Amino acid sequence: MKNEEKYWQQILKRLIALVRVLGEQNLALRGTNETLYSANNGNFLKLVQYLAIFDPLMNEHLRKISNKELHTHYLGKDIQNELIQLLGNAIKKEIIQTANAMKYFSIVLDGTPDCSHVEQMTIIIRFVKVDSLKKEFSIKEHFLGFVPLKKTTGAYMAETIIQQLEEIVRVTY
Repeated sequence: MKNEEKYWQQILKRLIALVRVLGEQNLALRGTNETLYSANNGNFLKLVQYLAIFDPLMNEHLRKISNKELHTHYLGKDIQNELIQLLGNAIKKEIIQTANAMKYFSIVLDGTPDCSHVEQMTIIIRFVKVDSLKKEFSIKEHFLGFVPLKKTTGAYMAETIIQQLEEIVRVTY
């Protein structure tokens, strides 16, 4: 049981690293096909395949998948989306913690209707990052997300803004 747990931990570490690299490069994960070793199967599966050339563990994992020895393989679109969500949450938390550690920060909000005519409010956090050792200052601005608005009344927007600010404060503590 311990070996199997370690096996899956190592597989997930590799998959998380691949999702992270693709995200950092602003590259799409999926293609038009979701099958290993087939054309147009996307950047994620293509990187998994290339990693398997040099990594014995990933090579063994793909061999087991190809031979149908594994039902669960963690290469599908659902795990990709889940890993993107987890990494996004970790990044958002780090941004908010950094902003809260600075003396001043501000929240920038804007709204616009999307293609389905739902008002989307953007939340951006801006702060002055101070590096006291280097005596340097820089203004940082980070997009935190979209919030769909069910109503566009001032009261509802204010309520939504307060909820978002409470979430930002909660993330830090």
